[in-house]
Amino acid sequence: MTVSYTLPRSTLLLVDADTQQLATLRTMFSEDYNIEEEHDGKQAANAAFDKDIDLILCAVQSPNISGPELCTLIKNNPVTSHIPIILLSNKASAEEEQMCLELGAIDYINHKTAKQILFSRVHNHMVLVEHQKMLEHVSSTDGLTGLANRMQLDTTLNRVWHAAIRAGHSIGLLMIDIDHFKFYNDEFGHIQGDECLKLVATAIAKSKCREEDFAARYGGEEFVLLLPYTTLEGATKVAKQLLKNIRKLNIPAAQRAETDRVTVSVGVAAMSPKFDPLQNISPMELINQADMQLFKAKRAGRDRLC
Repeated sequence: MTVSYTLPRSTLLLVDADTQQLATLRTMFSEDYNIEEEHDGKQAANAAFDKDIDLILCAVQSPNISGPELCTLIKNNPVTSHIPIILLSNKASAEEEQMCLELGAIDYINHKTAKQILFSRVHNHMVLVEHQKMLEHVSSTDGLTGLANRMQLDTTLNRVWHAAIRAGHSIGLLMIDIDHFKFYNDEFGHIQGDECLKLVATAIAKSKCREEDFAARYGGEEFVLLLPYTTLEGATKVAKQLLKNIRKLNIPAAQRAETDRVTVSVGVAAMSPKFDPLQNISPMELINQADMQLFKAKRAGRDRLC
């Protein structure tokens, strides 16, 4: 199966307390990129944690948290360290440039630089970001189903987990397993089994309600649907619809299966993670809870959720 992929429009975070300069930058880049705007470094740091930012263009003289301080925060946190930062200075100097580059800024630009040159430098850095994203997509995608693989799931869950701690919201997760898949492979063969996996994966992906919902192949015939900003009640509703979507596929089941068509069992869990250095609860706890519920669903007769 050949998986086609088109990169989504890249997002540029502009940070400047000067509303006129911010408006100029917005006009310069809005045709080519999605634009996020903040007026100080503290707000920019929050945006970097909570949103999917590809590149930050920040004024060195930002209030509350300066551009160099923001650079240090971003680069020292594993959740945001991948985001490149360009610092834009109203009072450019060789000493300041050296300091900013040593802190991890990918570029340092004088605010008096011609607009065409500023645009080209930002554009060239964004091209590198997009190439990197494409390579990461290839390495983090399951080649058979086109869903994210386990590595990408771990990365995304870690990011969503930390965002939930900061925002105080709940995360839902569905652990999904194709019922009696070994029987299916034994009767129809592995080629047909792969086709079954693709169809189920497509149905899981279509069960997402929002753009931020995240579907992945966990391994073998197991899948995960990660649901940020979702309570247990909300996750249960998604799981019920997912069960219906799988049944609607009408894939003939193996003769040894308990139903006439392929079904899945779903374990549903939700957590509102909080920072507690004493307990040190990791994102894997959410997966473990969903996995325990999946086991209960199978013990209760399959083709259901728990």
